[in-house]
Amino acid sequence: MLQTLTFSGPRLINAAASFFRYESGSAGGADESIRVRADGADLGLYFPGDAIELPQACSTWEISPTSGACAGIVRLGVGRVQSARLVGNVRVIDAERDKVAAGVCFRAAPSATGNAPVCQIYNPAASGRNLFIMSARGGALAADSWGVRVTTTQHATIASAGPNLSVVSAAAPVALVRTDATAAAVAAPRFYASGYMQANQDAGVEFRRPLMIPPGFGIDFYINAPSNTLRANFEWEEWPA
Repeated sequence: MLQTLTFSGPRLINAAASFFRYESGSAGGADESIRVRADGADLGLYFPGDAIELPQACSTWEISPTSGACAGIVRLGVGRVQSARLVGNVRVIDAERDKVAAGVCFRAAPSATGNAPVCQIYNPAASGRNLFIMSARGGALAADSWGVRVTTTQHATIASAGPNLSVVSAAAPVALVRTDATAAAVAAPRFYASGYMQANQDAGVEFRRPLMIPPGFGIDFYINAPSNTLRANFEWEEWPA
C-alpha cells in the first residue's frame, strides 16, 4: 500500500514502509531539504524528487525540514511508484513561485518623449548583483524602428525604480530605470534585438534565455524618429553577483 502524506515542519509517521520518496516541497526560496530517519537510523538529507528503497520495511519515519518554512509531500509504501511527469510539473510551478516569494523579481514601465527617446535599465557598478533580463518591450505613438542595445552609460533622467513582483510593499530593486531623448550615440553598440513597430502597438523581445547584465552595464530600449513618445516595459530578476 502506498501512502501520500504532507508535512509542514517536523513530522513522525507510524507506517510500515520500505520505500520513501520526497515528492515535492517548498520553503519560500529557502532550503527545501529534509532529514529522514527510519526506525531511528539517519538516512541523510533529501531534496524534492529524491527517493530510497530499503531492503526491509521500517515502522517509524521521522521528517525534519532543514528550514522551518518548508512544507511538502512525501510517499511511503512497500514497492516503488514513480511519476516523473507529475514531479516535473510541480517543481516548475514551485520554482517560479519561490523566486517571486524570495523578492528577486521586478518589473518597470518607464516612458520618454522627444527626439529619439530611449528607456534604460542599468545595473550600478557597486550593486553586488547581476540582473537577468526576461523581457524588454515597448510601444510608441508613431510608427518607428526600435532596438535593444548594450550600454555602459547611465541616461539623464531617473524613472520609477520599478515594483517588486512579490508583494506591493517589498523593497525596491538595485537596478536603475532611466530615460533620455536626443541621447548621445552609443559607440560600437551591441544589439540584442531590433525591428519595426506600428503606431500604438507593442513590440520587443522575450528572451528564451535570460540576458545577464553585470554591474556597470545596462540595456537601452530605443526608437529613432524625432518627436515621438516611447513607453517601455522591462521584467528582470536580481541575484548576487
